Amino acid sequence: MTEKSVREFAELTWDRHPLHLDPAYAAQTRFGGQIAHGALMLSLLLGLVKLDPRYVQCFYGLDDLKFRVPTYFGDIVRASSEVTEVRPRPDGQTAVVTCRGELKNQDDTTVLTGLFSFLVGGESTPASQAN
Repeated sequence: MTEKSVREFAELTWDRHPLHLDPAYAAQTRFGGQIAHGALMLSLLLGLVKLDPRYVQCFYGLDDLKFRVPTYFGDIVRASSEVTEVRPRPDGQTAVVTCRGELKNQDDTTVLTGLFSFLVGGESTPASQAN
């Protein structure tokens, strides 16, 4: 996690809380220093998990999200996921697949966990090509 990434995320999202951007402010908090946005860490988890675009049609839902520890500048994170449920949809063509996702830092400490659902089906056709 780099300061540059946090600053760019702050600009993109307009979340400019001093905990993320102001070293003097952050040093006085319970965290003792600047930390990355929780939403940035959630986005990293989703980005680091391999999703095959031939089958994953869209992100469908998020449940039981827990931020376990903060991510500091200089931390290195890795993602893992495990399918926990497949619910076929009435259309017979798609299903909602739920995965338990986890992000860990370089010390093997869990940063965040959650259940992430995706709408999946056979090879999807872009809307511009559908009849």
